[in-house]
Amino acid sequence: MGSYEQPSLNLEEAKQKPRRRSSSHLAKPLSREEQRRFGEMYVEHQGLIRLLGSKLCRKYPVVDKLDVYSCIDIGFLKTCRAFDPSLGFKFSTLLTKFCEGTILHFIRDHNWHVKAPPKVRQLGQAARKLAAKGHSIAEVIELLATSREELRLALAATAGMYHEQNEWEGHCCSRPTPMELLEREEG
Repeated sequence: MGSYEQPSLNLEEAKQKPRRRSSSHLAKPLSREEQRRFGEMYVEHQGLIRLLGSKLCRKYPVVDKLDVYSCIDIGFLKTCRAFDPSLGFKFSTLLTKFCEGTILHFIRDHNWHVKAPPKVRQLGQAARKLAAKGHSIAEVIELLATSREELRLALAATAGMYHEQNEWEGHCCSRPTPMELLEREEG
């Protein structure tokens, strides 16, 4: 076996080592030259940006149109920084990937206002599936090996956020939701 070598604490040596390129293409502010070049590229690729915007608005109807275009702008900046023609990729291919990724990050970050822990979300989803199959609340509690209070909290934590604000009833059929059954039994 090889022996362990103590890492060097020489500051001059550390300064000379090549620095890794930042994984974030927006980590540092744009220079004046980059701003000018990116502006020219934006005008040059305006048709592509509009086409991509309409395509992504159709693909992600849950995201507001302005948010989609904001994500496209961020993706465009990332693409301009990352684009290297010598690698053989087309600008449009890279732009599409960066824009899709930015929109997916946006959806992930704005999906839940207060994110419930994964176990709570799984419990709420499992309870809803069992109730949809016709199981009673007592059977759901028994099958999921949980308490009545844990089930109530999981159902509350995984309920839709905007049902009351949008005047939309999340459950359209005549069968009550698991949360409604719990509330009836308690009340």
